[in-house]
Amino acid sequence: MSFRQIASAHHRENSRFHNGLPDGWNRDRFRQLCVCYAQIRGVSAQCIRTFEIIIDMISPCAFRDPSQEPFCYARQETLIAGRGVTDRTIHNHERELERIGLMERRLGANGARCKRKGLGLSLTPALNLIPEMLEADVQSKAEKKEHDELRGDRSRLCRYVKHSLAVLLLLPCPPESLEDMMEELQSWPRADKLKYLSLDALRSHVQAAHDHWKRIEEYVAKHGEISGEPEACFGSHIQDQIEETILSCNADGESSMSSAKASEPDCSGSGPDGPPNCLESNHPTDTASRKAQKLPRVNNRILYELASPELRMHIDIAGGGDQNSKPSLFAIETGVWSRLSEIGTNVSAWHAAIDRLTIMGAILAGVITDARLSDPRLPSVVNSGGYLRGMVQAEERGELNLISSFMGLLARRAREEEDGLPQDH
Repeated sequence: MSFRQIASAHHRENSRFHNGLPDGWNRDRFRQLCVCYAQIRGVSAQCIRTFEIIIDMISPCAFRDPSQEPFCYARQETLIAGRGVTDRTIHNHERELERIGLMERRLGANGARCKRKGLGLSLTPALNLIPEMLEADVQSKAEKKEHDELRGDRSRLCRYVKHSLAVLLLLPCPPESLEDMMEELQSWPRADKLKYLSLDALRSHVQAAHDHWKRIEEYVAKHGEISGEPEACFGSHIQDQIEETILSCNADGESSMSSAKASEPDCSGSGPDGPPNCLESNHPTDTASRKAQKLPRVNNRILYELASPELRMHIDIAGGGDQNSKPSLFAIETGVWSRLSEIGTNVSAWHAAIDRLTIMGAILAGVITDARLSDPRLPSVVNSGGYLRGMVQAEERGELNLISSFMGLLARRAREEEDGLPQDH
């Protein structure tokens, strides 16, 4: 017998022994872990159902007692149990479960099973695989979280790219590459298709989208400097200024639009009638449905200074990793949501804030929420999601005053600076 054959025989012998379930575990919890692991490995729902039937046919004590082996002697006809599958399907399920390490098939001729002869399906390998399954579960959840965050980044990038392209369209001399920029945006996969991308593919796409946005922003800055437009026209650009009215035109007298509408311009389709250089040609103007929350006039630098050290860290990470006292609005929005998520805010609360308060209002509400949680004068504020939802509900009642909250936070930061205290400590 060769050394390889000896090692193989030794491995098979050891695989028949197990240490039982971890303390506090039962068969149901073990089943849930195995099902989760099988899903991670890409096993079909029918195959997982076969595995669950096999587990249910084994006594619970066999999983806890190391002196026993969890063994299923049921014939294939029993596993079918009126499910509308064939013997061949069950055979393939058993081989698939054995392949991923959840069972060992010890069968006689033609797949015979016999309790007296010890022939059947052993789940001992699954018990010995618990550490690896737990590790795979943790990794899978981390990857899912990253996948969700990347999809959120793509959504924000898409919004900012559309806005920057709308700005370029209004320049007296748009760049020659503008059409290529718009075609690249149109080539992006739809939002509902992103969840089907692998994590690596999504990472690459979001990075490419971010690079595309940065190139467009460079064009906006470059052409803004040489276009002959007054400097004030670009001083309140959405990337640099957050204020109640940031877009205006002089078609037939001045008209304005809230930052809520400016945050999501539409580069496709026809706009309302008006002069071609009027910003309203690229933005909806129907604001009668809901009056936007009045926002303080505050730029990105002030928002960064008001942020807690933890929030600044998230903003810096979203902006590329380096400290920047004047981050982009994309970095601020991404950083605020990352911080709120870190302190326990549900994504539905964040979306509700965006829907009701607009992007700008939600960002400011997020900064205030993060600051209030560390305010020693408000020790009862322990639920960031509840506090943020409370602000949304106050706005629905017409009782929210973000300007007052902003001024209060500004005064608090001034006091902390005078006292020489680090922020939020």
